[in-house]
Amino acid sequence: MAQNRLRRVSSAVIVLGFVASMTAVLVLGVVGRGTAANPGEQLVKTTCVQCHRIEGAPAARKTKKAPDLIWAGNKYQQDWLIAWLQNPDFKHYPVGYDFQPKRKKRHLALPADQAKAAAEFLAKRKDARIPEGVMKAGTPEQLARGAQLYREHGCQNCHFTPAKTSKGYAGGTSSTSFLKITERLNADWVYRFNLNPNDFVPNSGAYIPNPPLPDEDIYAITAYMMTFK
Repeated sequence: MAQNRLRRVSSAVIVLGFVASMTAVLVLGVVGRGTAANPGEQLVKTTCVQCHRIEGAPAARKTKKAPDLIWAGNKYQQDWLIAWLQNPDFKHYPVGYDFQPKRKKRHLALPADQAKAAAEFLAKRKDARIPEGVMKAGTPEQLARGAQLYREHGCQNCHFTPAKTSKGYAGGTSSTSFLKITERLNADWVYRFNLNPNDFVPNSGAYIPNPPLPDEDIYAITAYMMTFK
């Protein structure tokens, strides 16, 4: 009887041990998978990443299908992004990203709820190299200086720029459009990018004066650009 009792106890211990092990496996499995992604995260990570990168080191424009969203939270104004994702008629790159016609196709349009969810997720993608609250509205002197430098360095040669023409703008098409920049982009992003474009898009071909302009001149140019509607 003592032996039977011992066998029963041993069997119970084995069963309890198995149950405890399986419970641990299940718990660890859940922890390893993490909680379900929110709708915006799911959408970005399953759809947007087919063309855009949302993480990684800065990469040359020619190696990518579309602009990086690694720092989208620094770059885009939230209200504009939500509206644009629903009706992406505005073309950031008039002749296609990196001059490739296949990258000139109309961007995918999203329903309102998906656009909001995606924009909310992208708002969290930020780069520590981009300080916030640096750019302020330019003084009259800064705006005049910025306009002068903008013309002197031929910024309009590569970028659509608001102008008093029949179309409402002038300029080249080899880079991103500066139309509506004041409602599209955050001023702090534009300023930090202007300080050194290669920090974010190596070998982009962006014009960089040599010797580089002093920071106060870059600030003035940025302040002037942030008046573009």
